[in-house]
Order: sequence, then C-alpha cells, then structure tokens
Amino acid sequence: MLRKLIKFAITGGLGTITNLLLFFIFADIFKFNPKIVTIGCFLFCCTQNYIINHLWTFKIENKGESISIKKWFKFFCGSLVGFAINFTILSILIHFFDWNIDIAGKTRSIQVVPQGIGILCGMIFNFLFSNFIVFKKKEKSKNE
Repeated sequence: MLRKLIKFAITGGLGTITNLLLFFIFADIFKFNPKIVTIGCFLFCCTQNYIINHLWTFKIENKGESISIKKWFKFFCGSLVGFAINFTILSILIHFFDWNIDIAGKTRSIQVVPQGIGILCGMIFNFLFSNFIVFKKKEKSKNE
C-alpha cells in the first residue's frame, strides 16, 4: 500500500504541476476568473491522472484491462469530492485573504498559492477512493 501511495503521490504531483501551471497561465497571466479556470484545470488533470494511475500506480490491479470510459467516469466521480474540497478551500482563501504581493513596485496577484493548498487538501480522499473503489483488485473466481 505504501508503494501505491508513493506512486499516487508522484502522479498527483505531476497533476499538481500541470494544474498549477495551467492555472497560473490562465488565472494569473491572462486574468481569467480563477473559479472557472480551476474547473478546466480539474477536468484536464483528472484525465491525465486517471491515465497515469491506470498504467502505472494501479498497474497490478488493472492487469489485462485497458483504459475505459467506465473506470475513468468512476475516477472522475470520486475526484469530484476531492475537487469540491479543493474548490471550497480555494474560495475561502481567496475570499478571506489578500493574495497580492508587491514585486518591483508592481502589485501581482498570486492566487496560485490557495489553489495549491486546495489541491493538497483533496489528495487523501482521492487516494483512498481510487485505491478502494476505482482500482480495487478483482477477486479471483473459484474457477481460476
């Protein structure tokens, strides 16, 4: 289980890097609404993480199974709870705290920080759901 958790964390780390990069580009540089941007980042990174988790993290559990829409949808639904945690934390932090910093006399918004905090808060649920629901190892039948 520890090995899977580490692989899941690495996969999540890659997803987080992708998420934060896309979020920074669209929310901080292009100034799109951060709540809308986080939804797009979630959808993209959820798909990326499902593929990596299927092919690497839970490879043994998926032995012989190809990537499927059904499992992706299960992964997506479970990830929605993690996303809800992320979205709630992001919204609270943006609402109650000032994320502007002064860089060389110019004020810059760094909303990517609360986004990162929100992502971390949803990770544990996502791992447990993935491990015990989405990629649960199938029991061998008596005939095998």
